[in-house]
Amino acid sequence: MEKHSIEYGNSFLKINTTFPLEIKGMEASPFNISGATTIPQALENPIASASLSVIAKEKLSKNKEAKAVIVVSDNTRPVPYKGKGGLMYHIIRELLNAGFFQNQITVVIGAGSHRNMDTAEIEEMMGLVKSGYGEVNVENHEYDNEDHLLELGQTSTGSLVKINKLYIEADLKIVTGLVESHFMAGASGGRKGICPGIVGKETLKLFHGPKFLSSTQAADLVLEGNPLNDEALEVAQMAGSDFLVNVTIDANKKLTGVFAGNLLAAHQEAVKTIKGYVTVPLSKKYDIVVIPAGFVGINHYQTAKAAIEAARAVKQNGKIIIVAKNTDTDKVGGPGYRKALSLLNQYGKDKFMEMIKAPNWEMIQEQWQVQMWCKVLDVIGAPDNLIYCSLDIAREEYENIPGIAGLEFIVEKKEGKSDVEQMELMLENALNFAIDNSVENPEILLLKDGPYGVPEVKG
Repeated sequence: MEKHSIEYGNSFLKINTTFPLEIKGMEASPFNISGATTIPQALENPIASASLSVIAKEKLSKNKEAKAVIVVSDNTRPVPYKGKGGLMYHIIRELLNAGFFQNQITVVIGAGSHRNMDTAEIEEMMGLVKSGYGEVNVENHEYDNEDHLLELGQTSTGSLVKINKLYIEADLKIVTGLVESHFMAGASGGRKGICPGIVGKETLKLFHGPKFLSSTQAADLVLEGNPLNDEALEVAQMAGSDFLVNVTIDANKKLTGVFAGNLLAAHQEAVKTIKGYVTVPLSKKYDIVVIPAGFVGINHYQTAKAAIEAARAVKQNGKIIIVAKNTDTDKVGGPGYRKALSLLNQYGKDKFMEMIKAPNWEMIQEQWQVQMWCKVLDVIGAPDNLIYCSLDIAREEYENIPGIAGLEFIVEKKEGKSDVEQMELMLENALNFAIDNSVENPEILLLKDGPYGVPEVKG
């Protein structure tokens, strides 16, 4: 019996199977750097920009009470913010050394349409209090709170642009984030820190709308001709940015690059870097693909990212098995996402897509991720060709979740059995079920890097 392992939260599960299983993943990054030294170097020697120190001093010379805003990602992204090897310590220290006081600095959590983070989650992510920056203000961006938004006009596509008020009114605007492949916008980071990070609900109607997402260019590592990238860039240019600090990481969440400076130029350099190692070359597609949900897969909503990558590697009408540790308080997703899932379950993917593309359709919050599940269903065909292995989502929730619940492959959790042991049994039984219901001698693939590697079939 072959034994392999798959990521499960901060642990790994053993995979037991009598069938051959191929393992594919990203190439090792050629870079392995220290944040404690590389981050300050990047701030001092940025790309196509004056240093952060120079910019900060210029702002204060014009207004000694100048306000600085730092936009950060929420905790669905593994951005190294905390500690002396993280971004926040060095960015804030640079501002303080330039003459800013802590109470002149506000951190805005650019969560887009995601839920607010609580105080404990914020400290866990950034460690501001522990770093001695407890007087720095922290605010959650609320995309549906009109009192927190300012209208800037319209994009060339007709989107009404509303941006976080604190950011627009700031004298010094700093955007941070992680650059990785993105299944809609091509790559994360850069302009995405602003759009969708700190935009209003109306601004998302086209950006996350069915027309943009139906484009063949709305895909991993595609920027040119990608309507989401074009829209986000235009919104970001309208909002303005004084300084960008983006990072790249490897499959083990280790820092591989810091790209600071001009929002467009620094981001382009970061994207160029990740293209060198995030692609997972394949010579063929597989009958069964197993994939971990990864760090981002804190709930079912976020796990769509892994499903999309698996769909790139699986044969038509093949089977996908997802392994997820859903740690978020909303194990499935927000109310809008749940509503959209129920419509998908009620009407099926074709009717659902027809509904959301109708001119008179009123967009539901987070329906865009359900559209992504529809893309997966286009490949695998029947919903039962998807198995979702998680201990965290209750059985009754699967009434509206596409696919088979991994819980169907284990008895009720027994006392004394660890989550890892339960998940290993679940995965083994789910894989055996998939094999028994697949073609004879199915070809099986494990995409070990989950949603972070981008499978690409060559030839």
